[in-house]
Amino acid sequence: MSRHRERTGETVISVTSAQPGRSEDLDSRIVRYAWMMSIRIVCFVLAVLTPSPWRWLFVVGAIALPYFAVVLANAHRSVTQPAAVPYIAPSRLAIGEPPTVVVPQDEDPHPGPRQDPRTDTEK
Repeated sequence: MSRHRERTGETVISVTSAQPGRSEDLDSRIVRYAWMMSIRIVCFVLAVLTPSPWRWLFVVGAIALPYFAVVLANAHRSVTQPAAVPYIAPSRLAIGEPPTVVVPQDEDPHPGPRQDPRTDTEK
């Protein structure tokens, strides 16, 4: 008897439906944070180089960007990849009906107990 137990009704998870790894997620968050901090540096430079009305806008940007950079960097990516179609194993071939007995034409089509014309004493 086989030890393999067939599981019916279970969904098989494909590797292609797995979410990205933690290291890939961490790398993308580091890149987002670095971009936001580089924008902050640009805001500081522009706050020094621009005239007074625009200067205050860049100062506010330079002060507020670290908060948004941290919040966006710590936000997990909630976009999920579409799941692949689950693998469905092909059905096994079943053992068919037992073969029928073919009776040759010259024999009796209704075999029953043979009637031997001889009696027990004559054998």
